[in-house]
Amino acid sequence: MKFKVRILAIFLIAMFSIQSTISFGDDSLETVQLTLVITSADEINLTAVKQVEKGINSFEAIGQLVVMEAKETDWGPQIMSLGGVEAIGNTYWALYVNGSMSMVGAKDVILLADTFIRLNLETF
Repeated sequence: MKFKVRILAIFLIAMFSIQSTISFGDDSLETVQLTLVITSADEINLTAVKQVEKGINSFEAIGQLVVMEAKETDWGPQIMSLGGVEAIGNTYWALYVNGSMSMVGAKDVILLADTFIRLNLETF
């Protein structure tokens, strides 16, 4: 009987010491907070906040939050529709990152820290 108790004790100690090294999920995945605001006069006013994978580009992150259509151009994808609201004629979806108009496209904005993105349907 003492032998069985010793075996059980050794087994339990081993299990508890191994448990701390076993990972049941991807605990190393770093995230950042994306706050997305989409506005277009009377057509759409959407605000969403989501934790997204750190290092993802904003084009992919926006696609996780809202239905989006884009067309490929020589400079990268151009957002044509957000939430069913299309940029037609002389309108376009202007991209603002942390309060300033972006000088690069959404695919080139890499989310490395908490970020505020606003997409506003504007006229040129």
